[in-house]
Amino acid sequence: MATTTRVRPVDVGVPVWAWLVLAAALLMLWAVAFDGGVISERVGGSSMFLHELFHDGRHLLGVPCH
Repeated sequence: MATTTRVRPVDVGVPVWAWLVLAAALLMLWAVAFDGGVISERVGGSSMFLHELFHDGRHLLGVPCH
């Protein structure tokens, strides 16, 4: 009778903190590059606060905003 051995998968799981950092980085990238005033309109009325705050950063990253 042959014996079988069970092979356990290697644990290559990503820690929770890494997922949180990735989510925060993607949210910040979206806010800087693609916001276009959506957050500003919902939070501060009709002002373009975030657009103006990240304006120079958009140009440094090569993202058009005009």
